[in-house]
Parts: sequence; structure tokens; C-alpha cells
Amino acid sequence: MEEQRALGVARLIATATYVAPLVIFPWVGRMAVRLSPLDSKVLGILAPALLFVGITDYVISLLMEARLLARARETSAPYGVVAAAAATAAFGAMLAVYGLVLSLLGARTWGSALYVLCAVHGLHLMMRWPSYTAAAERSDSTV
Repeated sequence: MEEQRALGVARLIATATYVAPLVIFPWVGRMAVRLSPLDSKVLGILAPALLFVGITDYVISLLMEARLLARARETSAPYGVVAAAAATAAFGAMLAVYGLVLSLLGARTWGSALYVLCAVHGLHLMMRWPSYTAAAERSDSTV
């Protein structure tokens, strides 16, 4: 019973963490006026740099998620899966933040690429959900 509650909370947190920025940030980025007129050379360096940081963020989130899920399996606290889902989703939501920054600076195409990367990260998390279920069941059976 406790495992189902933990999984439900984890799923709710992860869903909200992805949906809010993927709905709000593109809208804000389109409606807002550019924050500052950046030189195209600076934007040409900043945009790929933030995309690189975003891809690095993605990889780090996968490594961190694996470690948190392993810890959740080892401990007797089923809410370890909640921590893993929340932390992983936060890393994924950062991709949308990078997209918003680029959109506000006038690089909307690059911003859109980061929004797509955020959505892919969220879908990837959904595909990995069975490992969350296994971690919750393992931690629940050790209690």
C-alpha cells in the first residue's frame, strides 16, 4: 500500500514538473519582448553552449537517477522513489529553463530545441517508470 502511495506521489511530482514549464515557458518566451539586444556573435556562442549544457544535464540526470533508485532499493523507505523522480524531473525541467532563457534573448529556434529536449527527457522518464516501480516494490518488501 505504501509503495503505491509513493509511486503516485512520484508520478504526480514528475508530471507537474514537466508540464508546467513545457506549457508556460514557450508561451512566455513568445509573448515577452527580448530582454536585451545581444550581438549575433554572442548569441551564436551562447545558444550552442546552453544546448551543450542541456545535453550534459540530461546525462547527469540519468546517472543521478540510477544512483538514487539503487539507494531506494537498498533502504526500507519507499519514498526514495519520490526523491529520485523529483530530482530527475527537476534536471529535466532545467532544459525548459535554458530554452526560456534563449527565447527571451531572441534565439527562439534554439529555445525550441531545448523545449523538445525537455519533452524527450520527460518521455524517457515515463519509459523508465518500471524501474521506479521495481525500486518501490523492493523497498516495500524489505520493511
